[in-house]
Amino acid sequence: MSRKTALIAGATGAVGRGLTESLAASADWDVIALARKPVDVPGTRFIGVDLTREAECRERLAGLSEITHVFFTARFDHEAGQPEPIETNLAMLRHVMDAVEPAATGLRHVHLVHGTKWYGSQLGPFSTPAREDDPRSLADNFYYRQQDFIAERQQGKAWSWSTSRPHGICHTVPDMPRNLVLVLAVYALVSRELGLPLSFPGTPENYRALYQCTSTEQLVAALRWMAEEPACANEAFNVTNGDVFRWANIWPTLARYFGMEVGPVRTVRLANVMAGQAEVWKRIFAKRGLAAPPYERMALWSYGDFVFTPGWDIMSDTTKARMLGFARTVRTDADILRHFDHFRSVGLLPPD
Repeated sequence: MSRKTALIAGATGAVGRGLTESLAASADWDVIALARKPVDVPGTRFIGVDLTREAECRERLAGLSEITHVFFTARFDHEAGQPEPIETNLAMLRHVMDAVEPAATGLRHVHLVHGTKWYGSQLGPFSTPAREDDPRSLADNFYYRQQDFIAERQQGKAWSWSTSRPHGICHTVPDMPRNLVLVLAVYALVSRELGLPLSFPGTPENYRALYQCTSTEQLVAALRWMAEEPACANEAFNVTNGDVFRWANIWPTLARYFGMEVGPVRTVRLANVMAGQAEVWKRIFAKRGLAAPPYERMALWSYGDFVFTPGWDIMSDTTKARMLGFARTVRTDADILRHFDHFRSVGLLPPD
């Protein structure tokens, strides 16, 4: 096996953390993890760096001649539902490439993690199932700028690039409240403690629309495949669990997990109604003789509003990846329950 060295930008994020752990556990990979705060994954080399600072990137990343693969999973912090800063996200990628590429003469592949906002999924109804060659939306976003940048930079080079377009990422990274799994779980537990049924908090149209998710394990497997499959060179791929669902169909499954009845759709703004439930959260744990994890770090309620508001289908076509050999699939409803079990096992959710 030829030795490979991955540089993972954004290694403490939902995707970056999972990829760091996966590669670090592989015998044929060395891992260099980039983030602003330390990465506590055995077998990795951590470099603390702010990717928005060009000089800092040049100082701390220069001379990394061993890098064979760059996985760019970083994105600048933003409010859920708000436009993400285009120039800042583009600059972060440019800073990494400017610092790394001159020394990394054995560079083989650069991967960028994007998403279905490529198709304007956040703007309104769009053509579904979305295909990788669909036209760009009218509204600019940093995905377009980053892909154009990396495609232009690769011209005439020995290395190749690829991009992934996941959606609704479900993960088990602690202290990352932008997590659909924890939004669902904390909302359900607080509702149950208040004696309420499990009512869908979004719009009636969203309850019935098609939706999709991507487990981090699924995305990590896809990233590893793209990085080494020659047919993926200079291509973009939709990456989802491989199924689609309607919240209306899986809501009873979620209710049963928490021992609750399904209530009617009650459209609320989670960022408002859930903001003041810290004492209820503490009470749930206190009844079990436990200290509650900090409520404010559990769930990003504005992200829940972002997910549960759109009244249109969000569905990507994953045929392209399957035809080239990536046939892995995940059943989303079972995967969400598996994530619930994990968060119970580590104490972020109370025991049953």
